[in-house]
Formats: sequence, structure tokens, C-alpha cells
Amino acid sequence: MKALYYLGDKAMEMRDIPRPVLAAGQYLIAVRSNGICGSDFEGYLGKTGRRTAPMIMGHEFSGIIEEAPPSGSLKPGQRVVAFPKPFCGVCEFCKKGLPNMCPAAGFMMGVMTVNGSMTEYIAVDEKYLIPFAATLSFNEAAMTEPLAVAYRSVYKISDQEIRDAEYCMVIGAGTIGLLAIALLKMRGARNIIVSDATDFRLQTARKMRADHTINSRQTDFLEKVKEITQGKMCDFAIEAVGIAPTAANSLDCLRIGGTVVWIGNAQKMVEVNMQKIVTTELTIKGNYIYDFPGFQASLKLLEEKKIDVSPLMTNVYPLGDGVKAFKDLENNRDGKMLKVFLES
Repeated sequence: MKALYYLGDKAMEMRDIPRPVLAAGQYLIAVRSNGICGSDFEGYLGKTGRRTAPMIMGHEFSGIIEEAPPSGSLKPGQRVVAFPKPFCGVCEFCKKGLPNMCPAAGFMMGVMTVNGSMTEYIAVDEKYLIPFAATLSFNEAAMTEPLAVAYRSVYKISDQEIRDAEYCMVIGAGTIGLLAIALLKMRGARNIIVSDATDFRLQTARKMRADHTINSRQTDFLEKVKEITQGKMCDFAIEAVGIAPTAANSLDCLRIGGTVVWIGNAQKMVEVNMQKIVTTELTIKGNYIYDFPGFQASLKLLEEKKIDVSPLMTNVYPLGDGVKAFKDLENNRDGKMLKVFLES
């Protein structure tokens, strides 16, 4: 079978490898669609240290059950997505509803040395598989994983906070930020302001029903926020970039007592204005991937067509052209490649 290997900084290679040998109780999934995650691309560039060559990246995927164990409750031919973060289910974190923090089960698919889904077949345990309806395309279903990241972050803002907020901010109009906009709109958020450095992505933010946009490369971010909000500033913010300047912006845009949820994870260390956090009683909430119920809920939103992901789905390549897909992303200076899929 074909598999796309990460070999080191800006180096990918298509290889022929054997099909997985199934352990007891595992399913063989014929992968139909892989979304290229921002973390995959950052790993390809050598920026994160979270991809250890040689390995197969990928964790945003959908497919069809090719083989099922005799005792399994799922059957060959069913269309499925997979929760890609292993969890034990019995540790204190799993019992608290934090399987994303489970220390016992190891790394996520396609991270560090754990091979992922950018291949034709993958072996998966039943507890991670979620069937989906044929009304959803494989590429749409592969959007479950990034939607689940945005879902968990947006639901760290309470219903009351959404109702009370006069203005809110999303920083970063990549896939996660754009999905956060859609979820905030679904929950009734008003006056959503979106900041990004590319006009195409800000145009897409408008398609996702953002109310105001700021090109942070062309205008003074803070002055524009003051203008839009008439000096009131934002009740809460979602930060979906993860670098020092945008982290600072996410704090600077808040009003007294405001809250920011940090999703972005591109830069390990950032400096923050501690005095502002303390003297205006700001709240910072971290967001790391998702939990299982949120993953299921995200798939259901896609099945029920409550979230339209079509404006994000910009590019599709055959798996065999995976090396080219990453090279094209490397040259994506105008930001017009948003969610890129590898089909097999």
C-alpha cells in the first residue's frame, strides 16, 4: 500500500509498505480522505519538534471498514471517522472527562514517532471509531477533527457569556479560527471581529458570517478594535494562531474581566503582559484538542448540515501527489490554500 512519509525538514516521500497486521479486536480501515492539519505542515517545516522522522503523519481522516473482528459491533462497508488520541479510560484524567490529557495511552496518531493516517490502510480499535451517514462526503467527514478542536474551545465560553457579550474576537482565520466563527454564530454570538494577515482568509471569514474583519498586516490592530467597539473592547477572544504577537493581541483586545481561549500552539514560549492580566482580572483558558463527546457532537453537526465547511475546502490531491501537496502549501503565500485533502 502507499504511505506518505515525513523524512525531515521539508522532505516527504511516497513509499510502498505492507498493509497493517491487525491486533486482536482491531479494524482495518481503508482511508478515503486525509485533511492536512496545520500541525502537520508546521511539522513538515521543522518548526514544532513534534514529528520524528521517518514517520507517517495524519490524524484528520475518514474511511470505510475493510475488515472487522468477529466480535465487533461494526461491520465491513461502514463509513467511519476515528478519534485519533488514544486514551486508557480508567486513569483520573479519563474519569474527569479529559481523555485528551490521558498520560497512559501515548501520543496522538501522526505525532512524534506514532504513525498516522496518510496512507491507504490503517488499523484502529473499535472504541475510537464513529460511523457516519452516506449523506456526508469523506472529505466533509474528515473535517470532524478540526471542528472538534474549535468546538471544545468555543464551548469554554458559557451560554451566559455568549448572551452577554457585545463584541467578541477570533484571531487567526485558518481552519480552526474559521470553524470557531461558525460555531460562535450557531450559538448566537454578536459582533464577531476576526483578525488575520491575509485578505483571502478574511473574505472567507465573512463567508463564515464574521461581522467585522481586521487585516493586522495593513492596519493597527488595537486602534481598529477600539474603533469597531467604540472603545468598549471585547468580552472574550479565541486565539487560533499561537505566536507571541497574536497572543499579545488576544489580551490587549479584552475589556476588564474578559476571557481569552488559547488554541494556537505554534510557539512554545511567549511573553505576556502580566500587569494587564492582573490589574484588569483577565482569564486565560488553554484548549488542547478535544474530548470524545465533543468529537461525536462535531460529527453530528456536520451530518445535520448545521456547520457549512465548504468555504474552507479549497484543495484536493490524490494521496500519490502528497509530496506535491506539501510543496504547494510551502508556497501558499497568499493564504488561498485552507483545508487541503489527500484522497485515496
